[in-house]
Amino acid sequence: MKLTTIADLNALGTDSVLLVALEINIPSTPTIYVVNNSENVIFKGNEYIAFPFEVGEISAGKGETPNFQILLDNTSRAMSGYVMAYDAYLKQNGIDGNGITCTVYVLNTNDLSEAVLTDYFQLTDFSTDNKAATFNLGTESLFNKTYPPRKMYANFCSFKFKDGRCGYTGDLNTCNKTLSDCRARNNSKRFGGFMGLGSGYRA
Repeated sequence: MKLTTIADLNALGTDSVLLVALEINIPSTPTIYVVNNSENVIFKGNEYIAFPFEVGEISAGKGETPNFQILLDNTSRAMSGYVMAYDAYLKQNGIDGNGITCTVYVLNTNDLSEAVLTDYFQLTDFSTDNKAATFNLGTESLFNKTYPPRKMYANFCSFKFKDGRCGYTGDLNTCNKTLSDCRARNNSKRFGGFMGLGSGYRA
């Protein structure tokens, strides 16, 4: 598939226009909704802001996962701000489970109730300069997955603090992922360690 063929489809002279819209999820910032259009678009209850960007061809060599580039305008330095905030977020929270994801929608202006095409991608690399922020995106490769998907530790919780699996809803903002910390928060029943692995600890 080549997203660059959208220009060809729009040149056919129909009364509808196909647009590319992006939903970019960066853990450190609110979700970014942009559309490569001259005016904003409402899609699935969200306002996609008219914003200049370029989408490259989706390509994949033999045995490789599909990948492509998105170049977003950075003359206002807005994207640089997002990238800096994301870098600071990773230093505090770690990269595990905190990757950038992007959903690409192809929209028909005559019917914005559903997308003509939807594809989901993950960030593989990015860079910025004074003109553009370049995001390299690709689908997840099964060959890069760890099996089993969750590593097993006796005395270390692998859950992200305060996520749905952790379940802690109190006022504290940090946790060292140990059973003692979990007990101090009255949350040991949700402890994400495997205490049967060579330990006699009980929740």
